Amino acid sequence: MWGGKRDNAGRKRTCLRKVPFNRRLNENILNILREYAALHNMTETEALESAILLQSNIDKMKGNKNMKIVIPTENERLCSHFGHCESFTFVDVNPETREILNIETRVPEEGISCQSANWISEQGANIILAGGMGGRPLDIFTRNGVKVVPGCPELPVKELVAGYLEGTLATGENACGGEHNHCGGHGHGHHHCHNHG
Repeated sequence: MWGGKRDNAGRKRTCLRKVPFNRRLNENILNILREYAALHNMTETEALESAILLQSNIDKMKGNKNMKIVIPTENERLCSHFGHCESFTFVDVNPETREILNIETRVPEEGISCQSANWISEQGANIILAGGMGGRPLDIFTRNGVKVVPGCPELPVKELVAGYLEGTLATGENACGGEHNHCGGHGHGHHHCHNHG
């Protein structure tokens, strides 16, 4: 129920801060939003918020949209244990041209853990390139429609992404076996992986 007759119905106090929107709005779009707001008895802010949400979902569904690849990293290389890395590296790529558009290293405010999978999903990730990953983050990504590629070698970020995009990346088994345990043998585990081609 959006925008009923009650005061402040359906409004979120923090919505203005949470909506990242850097495109210019032309007069046509503003008129459409005003009409939509009046028709559905909601504020113009709510109409704008729902329009942004809809657009981001449409963008996600488009096949030619840029892809966001996320890698758990340490010293600018893949870290073999998802929940124990230094940071997460977000790589925006154009899947058609295989061009890297942007690389950004980020850490969630609450710190890194297996629960970081929720935060990464919220950032719009499409693909996770990982070494080992426990069952909990694996489940979270699956529920959020994020593809996980486990058993990746500990390569530098750009090399790893290029290999993935070109289909030449040799991956082994999930170093954690998909179970929630702490994998040992960081840095060596991949030499024992069986490559399934």
